[in-house]
Amino acid sequence: MTEIIDSSSEQQSVVITAGAALKARRLELGYSLDKVSAQLKLTPRQIEAIESERFDELPGNTFVRGFVRNYARFLDLPMAPLLAHLENCLPQERQQAALPRVNEDTSVLLGSGAKAHSFLLGAVVIIGVAVGAAGVVWYLQQPVQPELVALVTAPQPKAVDVASEAAARAASPVEALFASVPVQKAASAVSIPVASSASVVVMVKPVASVAVALKASEAQAVVAAGEINIAVQQDSWVQVQDATGAKLLSGLLKPGMSKSLSGVPPYRLKIGNAPYTKLTFRNQIVDLTTYTSGDVATFELK
Repeated sequence: MTEIIDSSSEQQSVVITAGAALKARRLELGYSLDKVSAQLKLTPRQIEAIESERFDELPGNTFVRGFVRNYARFLDLPMAPLLAHLENCLPQERQQAALPRVNEDTSVLLGSGAKAHSFLLGAVVIIGVAVGAAGVVWYLQQPVQPELVALVTAPQPKAVDVASEAAARAASPVEALFASVPVQKAASAVSIPVASSASVVVMVKPVASVAVALKASEAQAVVAAGEINIAVQQDSWVQVQDATGAKLLSGLLKPGMSKSLSGVPPYRLKIGNAPYTKLTFRNQIVDLTTYTSGDVATFELK
């Protein structure tokens, strides 16, 4: 399905989760699953489970909190908003304590004198050890309290609504998540670092690799909708900004999605998963391999 998005689009509603924010940031930085798993000492399958929020496939809630905390630190993201959203979607752990079973039918034959006294003393010791062991098991199964205080305590995860005005700068998935969680004063001044890379001016090539010279008057004119067409085969973070500074697109595209954009040239583009992204400009395919470092392509279209 193809959607037309320009600077006069209506308000949109975006639902962002902690896993989606981590994945969007990873794609924005151009990191592969193998690179992240090697850095965090986890398997690629565990990284996918965190990003998809399949927490039942991970060891337990205590480990999940630690995994998300380390993942956010590696991507240089604030941890408090992620952990706050995480508490609303973690599965409830089953708490069972193996209590000793007392057989009421057991008959105790008490002797007299020293023998009866020794028997009672031994029974008391055994019962005390059993009760102590049950207490230890119960204590170990209690959920660990989170280190950071979550300011959002809603019983169910809530959708985060991001309103975009006409010709305004659209918020990225990571910015939308952090905008939905109020943070204490001490942590309110948190900014999300964005990987910087040198912009490359791209001259559009036709399929036959013949350079096309663009007239200066055409480069400054506003072209009809559909000037830039983007299609992705895998999850890819894409940002498109025109000459007025308006962000025509900024967010995570799912496999099979396509976008048709128009604005005021020249355009500045950043694509997080370039090998699996197809881009056409004025009905001509743009070769992204020349402008890709790692999996990220940053360039300009005139």
